[in-house]
Amino acid sequence: MSLKFEEYNNVCVLTLESDFTSVEAEAARKGVEQVIEKKQTVEFVVDCAKVGFIDSEGLETLLWMKRRCEDLFGQVKLASLDENCRKILEITRLDNRFECHPDVPGALKTMR
Repeated sequence: MSLKFEEYNNVCVLTLESDFTSVEAEAARKGVEQVIEKKQTVEFVVDCAKVGFIDSEGLETLLWMKRRCEDLFGQVKLASLDENCRKILEITRLDNRFECHPDVPGALKTMR
């Protein structure tokens, strides 16, 4: 499993350590659900620095996270997307659904 959850001032940074495909997507859902329930955290930055590819399950999970957090008045932002992942979001027309930042510190600065 290649996920890491770290907390910074009530914002959870979810670091993806490899491509975001079905196995990681399922683990991310469980992890996010636990963070929301246990820590009452609904602000997430997803660090995609080590992600070279996102499949349909990964995209579904990102959308699920966004809906889940927004339902609880939180937000999800993406950081450090490479060119390929940016293209995937563009092709699937999801690039306008997510706020993307060049790096994690930049994304953290924009959290309310």
